[in-house]
Amino acid sequence: MEVILKEDIKGLGYKNDQVTVKGGYGRNYLIPKGLALVASESNKKRIAENVKQASH
Repeated sequence: MEVILKEDIKGLGYKNDQVTVKGGYGRNYLIPKGLALVASESNKKRIAENVKQASH
């Protein structure tokens, strides 16, 4: 399962990284706690735009 991290998670990655995790970990822990988003096309575009605007 591919997710986009909303904040730094030790041992997994940094904010806005797209990482692959096991399905249960993503669905049952990361997404419900607000730590990650499903890496859908719309979420990828939204994160890319946020990163672009933050760099200016």
